Amino acid sequence: MRARTIDLASLYASEQGRLKKLVRRLVGNKATAEDVVHQAFLNLMASVECSNLVNCPAYLTCTARNLALNHLRNVSRRSEVDLSADDVDTIADPRPSPEVAVIFRCELRRVLKAVAGLPRRRREAFVLNKFEGLSYDEIAVRQGVSRNTVISQIVSALADLHQRLERN
Repeated sequence: MRARTIDLASLYASEQGRLKKLVRRLVGNKATAEDVVHQAFLNLMASVECSNLVNCPAYLTCTARNLALNHLRNVSRRSEVDLSADDVDTIADPRPSPEVAVIFRCELRRVLKAVAGLPRRRREAFVLNKFEGLSYDEIAVRQGVSRNTVISQIVSALADLHQRLERN
C-alpha cells in the first residue's frame, strides 16, 4: 500500500490552530506556543519520510507535545528569580572583602610612609592640596609663597612619591 503525499500548506492550515491550543495549555504562553508549533512543522519538513508519513496530525501532535515539554524542562533548568533593588542590596555586600581591605590598608600605609618622607614644605603643600582640598592660591597664602612655588612643590612631591612607590 502506498502512502499519500503531504500537502503541507493545507496540513498547516488545518492543524496549526489545534496544535497551538494544545501547546499553549502546556507552556502557558501564546508566543512560545506559536514558536513550538512552527518548530514541529519544521521537524516534519526535515523528516526523512516526510512524503510518506501516513498520520501527519498524530506525528505533529506528538512532536509539538515533546517540544513543549523540552521547553518547560529548559525553562526550569535556567529559572530566573525576580529581585527588587532592595533584595539585591541585601545579597551583594558593597563593602570590599577582608582580603581587599587588608591590601588597601597596606597600600595606604605605603603611601603615607612615602608622603611622610617628603621634605617638610613639599609635604605640607601636597597634604593641603590633595588631602584637605585647598587650592594653590590658598596654600600660597598659608605658606607665604607664590602660587608658582606651590605648583612646583606639588609637582615635585608627585614625582618623588612616584619614584618612592615604584621602588617599594
